[in-house]
Amino acid sequence: MPTTPKFDEPWMDELDGHNCVSRAISFGARGAFVGGIYGAAWSALRIPDPHPTPLILQSFILMKNNSILVGGAASLFALTTCTAASMRDKDDHINWALGGAASGVLIGFSKSSWGLGCGLATAFAAAGALAKYSGVYKHPLRTDRVYV
Repeated sequence: MPTTPKFDEPWMDELDGHNCVSRAISFGARGAFVGGIYGAAWSALRIPDPHPTPLILQSFILMKNNSILVGGAASLFALTTCTAASMRDKDDHINWALGGAASGVLIGFSKSSWGLGCGLATAFAAAGALAKYSGVYKHPLRTDRVYV
């Protein structure tokens, strides 16, 4: 019998408008870790550049760049969402849409593409609002069935 998950853990109420800076740092650190893993996987799958930089340095540079980008986007999402929640005195889907839009714009700026920034801002805003509105972030996996 699977154990029921505990939904009163501290990460469930992270973006409610209190301690915004520490929560942004927490999200940024998690995002940087995920970005580093993504950079490692991408450097393993892509064809190396032909310039004389050693392959290990190319991998580390790619991991660093992805870590900074994803960590910055996660930190900006948390900071924007938490600040909007404290200014509006509500913890609802609009705050998450604002955070998603800010993260999308940051990625567009980092890639020097207005089109990418506008598209990602719209997509991340819709995804953030939908995740908050539906509550899927609280229960990401089904707990009523056991898959063997």
